[in-house]
Amino acid sequence: MSQGYPSFPSWDEAMPATYAPPPPIVHPAPRPGVYGAPRPDTGPAPRPPVPEPPVSQPPVSQPIVYPAPPPSYPVTAQQPVTYAATAPQAVSYPAPLPGYGTATIAVTMRFAPIAVLLGIVKPVLTVDGRPVRAAWKRRVVVPVDPGPHLVHANVPFVLGGRADLPVELAPGQTASLEYRAPVLPFLRGAFGPPPQRYPGLGAAVAINVVAAAALVAGGLVGFTGVGDRPGFALPAGGTPAPAKSTAFEAPTFPVAPTGPAVPKFPESSQGDAGSGLRRDAPDRKVTGATFGRDEKTDVAAPAGWPFAFRIPGSWTCVPGKIDLPETEAVVCQDRKKTGERAGIILRTCPDGCDAADRKALDQDWFVNTGGLRRVDGDTRFRQTAKNADGRYQLELGHYFTDPAGGTKFQVGVDARTSPATKAAAQKVVNDVLSQTTF
Repeated sequence: MSQGYPSFPSWDEAMPATYAPPPPIVHPAPRPGVYGAPRPDTGPAPRPPVPEPPVSQPPVSQPIVYPAPPPSYPVTAQQPVTYAATAPQAVSYPAPLPGYGTATIAVTMRFAPIAVLLGIVKPVLTVDGRPVRAAWKRRVVVPVDPGPHLVHANVPFVLGGRADLPVELAPGQTASLEYRAPVLPFLRGAFGPPPQRYPGLGAAVAINVVAAAALVAGGLVGFTGVGDRPGFALPAGGTPAPAKSTAFEAPTFPVAPTGPAVPKFPESSQGDAGSGLRRDAPDRKVTGATFGRDEKTDVAAPAGWPFAFRIPGSWTCVPGKIDLPETEAVVCQDRKKTGERAGIILRTCPDGCDAADRKALDQDWFVNTGGLRRVDGDTRFRQTAKNADGRYQLELGHYFTDPAGGTKFQVGVDARTSPATKAAAQKVVNDVLSQTTF
């Protein structure tokens, strides 16, 4: 146990009181010749002595030499750094491409006066899909790049009205366009160079005319003339409809006759026996065709009239009326073809029937005396290849004296047919002229 420390119980085996070293180990002597000493001539060569390394001495400590401190400098206050003011440099950008933004598209959007409700709807206008602020009746100018563009116009909340127009512009070019909204639904808008037409306007006007005609009292079937000419009309009642006659297709002219009562006479008389037709009348015409000698015709002989005249075999005549003072009227029409008709008037010329009287009567009958052609001192006519309704129209004004009583009359004819059947109108007009030439 170590001295100075407390003793603790030992778990080691107890050693004997006396200790003796162990006996030496004795090895047997080697047998001769086997493990004997090595022979001098066969033993290994002696090894050279290995030099012992010199005993190293601890190195002698050298003093550490430190460099001299840098020289001290005087401490001075820091001076503020000042910068010279310089003008900002202009930023340069590359030059724009030639023609960039130099083209324009100008669009004016309109709606028909008959479609006034469209005025409360704001129209839509886009150029290449980009919305453009637009308004009705205002010219909108949009700067664009030269090249192809797609312009679209539309009326919201309306069934139809869409219109697309591709345009291609050169540098500096302006495309002036006009958009017109349709009058009826399910129609596309009209888009292009001005002026454009309102799609469906004709049909809308026709619908309104038919609706207004249905409200007109009297149920008259009219025959209107050029401009404001008083219209021919059948009597409101008491006149039977012609046999096999279709409805008389013409705008209603609701006027009351101011002249004498309409004469009663047969619709037509087959042949010329007792009809008053003059077979020996001179053949006269203002233009076009006349009835042939063997052509099938009927004779219209109004009661009280000083003459009769021929009409095509498929035509019939009935009494009519017109809003002219002291004037009698007859309306003749084709039984099978609607729109093939003629109106004939007869009225007395004032005493003397001079140039001033005739001028006043012509003004009443023709209304617009422009385009009249003079045949002789008693006859004038006007021919229209296609009037506003697309019909052929031939008008006649002729003065004659009744040989029986010496009364001077004015007879007028306004005949209208399709352009393809204008010969029928010409034959009626020419035959009235022939039968009133005495």
